[in-house]
Amino acid sequence: MPESSHILIVEDTKFFSNIICKAVKERVGASVVPAMSLAETKAAVAAAEKPFMLALVDVVLPDAENGEAVEWLLSQSVPCIVFTGIYSEAMREQLFAQDIIDYVVKDSVSSIDYMMDLIKRIERNLTTKVLVVDDSSTVRRYMTDLLRSYRFQVFEAVDGRDGLRMLKEHPDIRLVLTDYHMPEMDGVAMVREMRRSHGRDRLAIIGLSAGGDGALSAKFIKYGANDFINRPFLREEFFCRITQNMRVLDMVETLTEMATKDALTGIHNRRFFFEAGHTLFASAARDRLTLTVAMVDVDFFKRVNDTYGHDAGDVVLKAVAAELRSSCRQTDLVARLGGEEFAIAAVNMNDADSEPFFNRLRIGLQSMVVEHEGVRIPITASFGVFCGLCDSLEEMLRQADIALYAAKENGRNRVEVIAAVAEEAEAEEARCVSELEPV
Repeated sequence: MPESSHILIVEDTKFFSNIICKAVKERVGASVVPAMSLAETKAAVAAAEKPFMLALVDVVLPDAENGEAVEWLLSQSVPCIVFTGIYSEAMREQLFAQDIIDYVVKDSVSSIDYMMDLIKRIERNLTTKVLVVDDSSTVRRYMTDLLRSYRFQVFEAVDGRDGLRMLKEHPDIRLVLTDYHMPEMDGVAMVREMRRSHGRDRLAIIGLSAGGDGALSAKFIKYGANDFINRPFLREEFFCRITQNMRVLDMVETLTEMATKDALTGIHNRRFFFEAGHTLFASAARDRLTLTVAMVDVDFFKRVNDTYGHDAGDVVLKAVAAELRSSCRQTDLVARLGGEEFAIAAVNMNDADSEPFFNRLRIGLQSMVVEHEGVRIPITASFGVFCGLCDSLEEMLRQADIALYAAKENGRNRVEVIAAVAEEAEAEEARCVSELEPV
């Protein structure tokens, strides 16, 4: 959670307040402000330099025994999660009617776990886009209000075709909630079209319909929906279903990152480099584009580990990875192949620009200030660069590795470039043939 996240803890029992504050700081990563009464709550809101992301509020306080603190915070546009030892169905319904986020009973350790997960979910929702598709303005408004209470960014569409247009304009939408019966294009037809461009690992879709039977639910899911909810629905069921589907997307994203990202440095790993690199190579060959690959090796890295320790070596690798990624173009593919070896693939880089570009990277690495336990560690790296296309990506990397070996042999901390000569050879062959042809 970003450091800017700011949470108000309203709890009159000091022991329990300390437990919640500690859990939020350690497990969520947000800053907290405690308050033990309605008066302290008002003072905290007035003194806050930035708005609270949300408040965790007990219902019964010394100067507010019937949930007045919740009502006042909501009037100040502070989203509230009620966390109380009292379970009252009447109070629960009353508070949900005031648009609280959730009502959690503090009866076990699992309730704290649930609340921490809920806070993290809400923080992620702040950057999560949701699309509501329904031809009824009343229904759209109701669902939009519910979703915004959970801090989602919400977009609306009036029918299936409008929904497709909105998804095209906002391809990073993560969740779609859609009715079935709509003019122009029904919900199932829209879902089928959405799945042509957005797989289940990128977009969750939930169908909704009043009086929908099992056949309609099956039809939605068969054509690409992740879930189906009958209307009318309980508010808590609605959010539980949404949270469950978003959690699945998060898990898929995490597993994908684990498979494609280097665990130490956070940049792409060897597997991803070759998968994406083959795609870049095929595109370059097909469209006659230039492709440049570089092998980068940290100089005397074994000496770093032996002198400063392996923890220091990890710090160096993280710093090198961060510098390469930040200094390369957004379209460049940067990966750690293993150990102290990195690779870069760049499309549409002129041969004449390659050496100056990679020299700037080399100088940037040499200029870094890398410290570990108060000791500054000097860093340099050698670059082997190959410009042009060979028969395969592997052959290009082999040529770049030859250039890297030359950089090491010639003193390290330097850039060696090899350029493809295929085009020159073809030109020379064409010239020779033209000279042999009769006039």
